[in-house]
Order: sequence, then C-alpha cells, then structure tokens
Amino acid sequence: MVQNNRSLFFVGYDSYKESPSTSPIRLDDLDGNDGTPDQGLAFDEGVGITSQARERNSRVFMLGDSVGDAALHLDDLDMVPLNTKFDVQMEMGSPMAMPPEMQPPIKPLTAADLAYSSLAHLPSYFFEKTHFNIERNCLLEMCKLRQSYLIISKQDALSCSQLHSKSTGKCLKPVKGKTAKAHHFLDFEEDNTSNPPQDGNYMNELLNAKVKVPSFKEFRQDFEWCLRAIRDRDLSKFSEKRLQYLVNKFPVFQYLHSKEEMRQSKRVPHKDFYNCRKIDLNLLLSGCFSQWQLTEFIWTKLKSEPNKIIHQTANGNHITLSQLFKVDFEVTNKFSNGLKIIDDSFLEWYKVVYLMKYHLVNKEPTIHAGPHDGPFRYYLIAKTFLEFDNYINGEYLAELLQKFLIKPQEESKYQLCQLSVDFQFYLHYDNSDVDNWWMVFANWLNHHNLFSNNIRWNIRISRIYPELYRTGKVKNFQEYLNLIFNPLFNAQNFLHKSLGSILLKFLSQVSSFDLCIQDSDEYIWKKFTTVNCMPQDWSSGGDNPTISQYMYYIYANLTKLNHIRQALLQNTFTLRSSCSPTSINRTSQFSNTLNLTEHTETILDNFLLASGGFLNAENLWHAPSSLVYVFYLSQIPMVVAPLNSIVDSNATTVQNQAPTGLVLEPSKPYKKNPFMKLFEMGFKISLSSESILYNNSYTKEPIIEEYSVAASIYRLHSADLCELLRNSVITSGFSSTLKSKWLGVSLTLHEYFVENIGFVDNWYDCKSNTSLEHNVPIIRRNYRNSTLAGEWRLIIS
Repeated sequence: MVQNNRSLFFVGYDSYKESPSTSPIRLDDLDGNDGTPDQGLAFDEGVGITSQARERNSRVFMLGDSVGDAALHLDDLDMVPLNTKFDVQMEMGSPMAMPPEMQPPIKPLTAADLAYSSLAHLPSYFFEKTHFNIERNCLLEMCKLRQSYLIISKQDALSCSQLHSKSTGKCLKPVKGKTAKAHHFLDFEEDNTSNPPQDGNYMNELLNAKVKVPSFKEFRQDFEWCLRAIRDRDLSKFSEKRLQYLVNKFPVFQYLHSKEEMRQSKRVPHKDFYNCRKIDLNLLLSGCFSQWQLTEFIWTKLKSEPNKIIHQTANGNHITLSQLFKVDFEVTNKFSNGLKIIDDSFLEWYKVVYLMKYHLVNKEPTIHAGPHDGPFRYYLIAKTFLEFDNYINGEYLAELLQKFLIKPQEESKYQLCQLSVDFQFYLHYDNSDVDNWWMVFANWLNHHNLFSNNIRWNIRISRIYPELYRTGKVKNFQEYLNLIFNPLFNAQNFLHKSLGSILLKFLSQVSSFDLCIQDSDEYIWKKFTTVNCMPQDWSSGGDNPTISQYMYYIYANLTKLNHIRQALLQNTFTLRSSCSPTSINRTSQFSNTLNLTEHTETILDNFLLASGGFLNAENLWHAPSSLVYVFYLSQIPMVVAPLNSIVDSNATTVQNQAPTGLVLEPSKPYKKNPFMKLFEMGFKISLSSESILYNNSYTKEPIIEEYSVAASIYRLHSADLCELLRNSVITSGFSSTLKSKWLGVSLTLHEYFVENIGFVDNWYDCKSNTSLEHNVPIIRRNYRNSTLAGEWRLIIS
C-alpha cells in the first residue's frame, strides 16, 4: 500500500536558537532531491518502512546556522522533540483544546516576566488584606513576615556585600605576632588612631547592644499566627493540591523536553558534571574522612612513631601510641586488631556515646582500668585522632584534615565544602576569656595552616543546657548564651590582644550558625518554667528550653552581631537549623493555646528566623502540606544527605552507655528518601555527604560518590545533576564575587533571568544565557522560573 498524496511534517528547532523554525521541516525535503517530491512511504513485506530514496539514512543534513553547528544524521532525529498539535493539546490539558497555529518562540525569561516570582517585585497593592481569599492572604503574609525578620537580622545577601575576605593564594598564611591593624570589632577600641567606618553615636549604640530586635513576645505572637494559618483546613487542601500538581508536572516536562535538554547540554563545551563547581554544604568535621582513610593513617603513625606520647592520665601516667593499640605482647609484634583498626563497634560507640557525652563538654571518663579497657580505649582513640584540643594539640586531626580534605579539594578545583564544627562548651584557666572555644579553635587552625579558600565554616550549636547545668558550668540559660556570644562582644576583656587578628581571620571564613536538633536532646521536663521568662530567669532545675527559645535567642544575638560586623565592613552570618526524625512524636511546650509537635515547631522556626537553609530536609516531607508549600514559594535552601540517612543507627552493644532519653530512628532504604520528590517539585535542594566516616565510603571523592549514587538510582541525566550543583553554589556561604564568577549571577539589577532565594535575595543573570558557566539548560531554568511564577500568579490573582 502506497500513500502518494500525503506528506508528514514535524516542527523543528534551530540548532543554536531557542525559538522554533519559522517554517516546518518536511520529511520529504530530507532526501536531497530539490523540486522532486518523494514518492511516499511504503511498507514492503518483511522489511518495514521503506522509501524511494534507500540511502536517506546515510546522508547528512544541517539544522540552524551553517557556522559552528554540528552535523546531524537522520539517526539523530530523536534528539528533536516532535511537537505535534496533539502534544500541544495535551499540554493544554485536553485533547480537544484548540492550540494556536504556531508556537511562540522560546526566549529567556527577564526580570519583568518574573515579576510574580519574588515578593520584592510585587507592587504594594498586592499586600492589601482585601480582594484575597483566606489561604492566599495567609501565604503572602507569612512570606512577608519571614522577609522582615531576615532583613532586620542582616541575613540577606545585600546586607553582606563583602561576604568574605579575598585572598590570592591557595591558603592563608599563619598570623605571627602582631599583624597589620585590621578594622575589626574585636580590637576596635584598642586602636585609638583609626576612624570607625560609621559615626560614633551609631557605633556606641551597636557596641552597647542597642539594636532593635523583635521581642520574644512579638515573635511568639507571629509564630502562633503562622501556626493557625498552616492549620487552616482550606489552606491545607489548596496546598496539597498544588504540591501534587508540582510533583506530576515535572515528569511530563521531562517526557516532552528531555531530548531538547540533552541537545542544549551537549552544546556547552568542556562543562559537564565533573567540571562544574559542587559544594558540600554540611560536611561534619567529626566525620570528614572515611573509615579506611583513618585506618590507613593510624597504621602509618604506628610504623613511624610508635613511642609518641598521646595522652596523660589524671594520675600523671603517660600512654604511648604503641601501648594504645598493642594488646598482645608477642614476639612478632603484631597488633590484635589486624588490618581494620577502626571497626564498626568503635564507630558505633563514637557516634552514640562519645559525641553525646564527652565531645561537647570536653569531659574525660573518671573510672577506667587502663589503656586496654574497652570504653576507655575507644575514648583515647577518639580523643587522639578526632579532636583538636588534646595532649598533642590536635596534630593528628590537622594532618588528617590536610591530607584527606584540604589538599584533594584544592587540587580538584571544582570541589568545595562548608565544614561544620561543633561548638564545645568548656573553659580553661579559671574561666579566662582568652582560652574560650573561639580562641582555641582559631589558634589551632592558624597554627597548622588549615585555612583554605575551598572551605567555609559552620558553627554547630547543640541543645545541651541540661548537661551544662548538672555539671555546674551554667546556672541559667543566659549563661549558656554567654558562653557562645560573649567572646565575640566583650573583646576588650581579652588578655592577649594579638589573638584578635587570628580570630578575625577565622570569622572571615565562617558562613553560618547551625542549631542542631538531635535525637539525643533531653526532652522530659520536671520543673518547666513559662517560656515568657527572660533567659537569666530560666533555670527550671535543668529542664531543656524549647526549640523556639533556642532559635529566637540565638537569632537575637546573631542580629546584634551582624549589625556590628556590617558597620565595620565585615562579613555577616546566617542562621540554619536541622530537624530530628523523632521530633514528630514529641509534643512541644512552646504554645499554651495550640497543640503542636517539635517537628512542626522546628520547621516553622526555620521558616521565620533562618536564612541559611534547612538541614536534614528529608524531614520536611512529613510536615503539614501548607508549610511545605510555603517553603517552595519562598525557595528556601535545603540540604539532604541520602546516603547518611540509610546507615544503620540501631545501636545495641552500647545502648547501656548512651545518654538517658536517646531514641534512635531505624534506618530506611535509599529510595524512601523524599529528596527526589522535593527536587521534582522545584525546591532549592542540594546533596551533602554530612559524615562519610559512617557511610562506608571507599572513594577519595565522597561528594562525587553522593551524586553518582543518586544518578544511578534515579537515572538522573546531565541537566538534573548540573541543576543540583548550581543549587549548592547559589545557596552556599561563599562570596557574591565567587558566585558571579562560577555562575554568572549578580546582586545588581539586570534585564535577564532573576532568581529569588529564600524570599530575600534576588540573583540576576549577567547575560541572556549563562549555561556556559553551569551547564543547566535554559529550557530547564525557563520551566523552573515559569512554574514558580505561575504559582504566584495563582495566589495573587
């Protein structure tokens, strides 16, 4: 059967242009016979589709401009989307829809086109309380409330134009003695000859902590108003439908445009997944190297310096490295642990017992039999190799950090990280301000030359007020806060002023403060005081304050600190928080009128007070739908660690030594992690290794391993991976200058793409197409921005 009177058409795309061709391409024109129509397609017996031109597949045709375009064979026709009228009708939602005769050209979205994607671009009349349904009004007011809290605290990017100090070398040189005088609030009052960058009255107000911060009562009222809003039934139904729509929309987009995305990705030369910047936003210092790397390092030290003294007991006895690991005194001089010194039992004890009982308060076990007693031996291993403040002044940890993290990252060029370190609550030498944690840690970094341009630091603050209260280190919650912030405010009390320049260097590379909500946080209250009391009045017999109290008072102190640093032209800090998976079953005591769990309390606190992002974002999946939807509308940065979440945390052998009240969540399969669903919806999400010490990682590039596993399980292609990488860069704490170089974005107003992060920061593309910097296809960015703009149009219409 031959069809002579029919011609088959498909709409073609220009090779290097983003708009469809003005005239459709005919299959008849591809055989190279000018003016001679094809005789049609025929079906031969047992052969299939044939044509009069048998050798059509061997010839080459060109699409687009003749200069610089790559030749395409007919075998590559599947790379061009077949946008038929039926496809357009299905995109319009009905097979009976009447599509236009010709599709509008695809072009990059401009700031004017995306006026609804950012609250900053909305006219003032959009915020009037009239002309809105209840759910739309609540969403707008919640986002507006978040914006006001973050701008007051100077957590937005515009308030921190000079985010971090610039250095030309690969790493900063150690500070020796008195360095050149730098304008820093720590030594501001020492230098009487230097002029402050602001007027004296303003600086005096800042130094006297007279910064206008919303009161705790106002915060609690705003919190309860948001809580009532997200519990509204109509708002929940509306949000649930919109989230379901976003989940289902992305697979349809990929089905229709994945091949066009692939074409655009291939047009970017020398910029694939491996050549794009990738930032691990939450890598823990306590687990930044793998199990086999730590074992290899210990064996090296045992062979080179077995008689090195690594610890001194309370009675004055010295313990050497060989005494720590040599259990059987045999002639062959073999070690009982064999090749695997760091085994699973040690890692289990280190995670469940040491990090919870000894690490944060720098406490040593009082009862032990000797270096070969099980728990005390584990303590010595952790103290010697995984701590910076020990008998050998953190020499081994510095070598591990330099060998397995700093040096590989500086050599790779495209791998960076934000390293998270725990703030340890201890003081030396009779509570001297000089020897607090800030000074000890900054001096350790400077002494071992551990500053690197590839690393920014996060300060993790744990909720261990009850432990500090029982040990007598603090008498109320205000003293707990003083241990953290007083060294940064009361600089005039420092005994050794030369350390101020070292602390200046360290703070210039600190990006955020993280409040850690963990399973080990004490929960049971005995003498619970009302939350409206001041921190100095909170003793409560050692009861732990609520999560909101921690978040607000850290936010308030951080606001005062950011005002001072901005006035002195220093980088400001952002606030982040994490969420425990077991908090969903814990009742919060923060509200007297509304019942809520600590899970909802944590997420809502992060929404109102934190600009740096939300850690362990897998737990957002189980939050109320309206709260998840407003996270999407605000484009709040989120960090997930899927590989870290599947590690078996069911501690059995050390459960009797674990802190009281520790509840461990069972491990879950990788595919049950909701990060892929969040990514499909359009959240600003990125992957993190978190702690590779427990992940059984056997590669030297853990962040590459994290992305490789995700790509293998979910079959991610180049556009997906590059989008995740771009999210990690644009939401990181690195300077705006570096982001401009890596991504081609700027905080300055441009006419090209505009992207809002966290509902406070607007990043503009510096040119019409920045794919050459990050290799995210423009069609993918067009989809993300237009989808977000459509959600806002729906809300404010």
